[in-house]
Amino acid sequence: MNQAVKSNSGAGESRFLLGVSDFSTTEPLLNAEQIIGSGFDFIEPGLAKVAAMPEAEFKLASARLKQNDICVRSVNWFLPADLKVVGPQVDLIKCRQFLERALSRAVELGAAAVVFGSPNSRSIPDGFSASDAREQVIDFCQLCATVISENRWPIKIAVEHVNHTETNCMNTFAQALSLVREVDRAEIGLAADFYHFAIENEPLDIMLEAKDLICAVQLADPSDRCFPKPGVEINGLDEFLKNLVEIGYAGGVSIEANVRQDLATDCHSAAICLRTLI
Repeated sequence: MNQAVKSNSGAGESRFLLGVSDFSTTEPLLNAEQIIGSGFDFIEPGLAKVAAMPEAEFKLASARLKQNDICVRSVNWFLPADLKVVGPQVDLIKCRQFLERALSRAVELGAAAVVFGSPNSRSIPDGFSASDAREQVIDFCQLCATVISENRWPIKIAVEHVNHTETNCMNTFAQALSLVREVDRAEIGLAADFYHFAIENEPLDIMLEAKDLICAVQLADPSDRCFPKPGVEINGLDEFLKNLVEIGYAGGVSIEANVRQDLATDCHSAAICLRTLI
């Protein structure tokens, strides 16, 4: 079982570190101080955005985070939409070039996991073989593992199950688990996302089969893909969190959701809500 970690919210101790992912209007890299000041422990910036930053701008952002003791535990938004890993336009040379730049920056920020959702990059084009697409995702994961291993970077790729409204490739956790097992590289793990579990109505007990593979966790209130709020029951969230405890998960838990009021208010309410649950 994980050791409790000290809360930034003043609400006592929490079993997991809590973060906010890049999504819609959150922009964690820009709003890091506000997010941490609202009760969270880390930020999860979008890696494609980070990779696209001019070098001087990235260095300033990285220095600012370090000076303010802001933790980047993971990154999401892995690939730019025009970098395809599935279909006839896949270019593994371009993929490697992106990985060298992007992953080096993720490591410099301190991230231990990269959430590989990227639905636009991995969606299967009309008429393209689903089995061929799966092999391409495996090839890309193998490439990621090779780049990480060659550079001896302390980071993992967390393959994410993404629901059918966003992509037609790997919609369930079970499918992602099967693929990661086939890849069979220490550098490749899994992301568990409560929102996608809910949208696919997938049983949560599948998480218990992935004890040593889950290296990133995301969630949102699936009713409106919003930040959890105190007093608002979210069906299945208790079981999701209990499963993380049961498998001994020791990573962070980040919210990937839309801001509905304002960022500070949503963050503060969500931090209270989640620390109460865990």
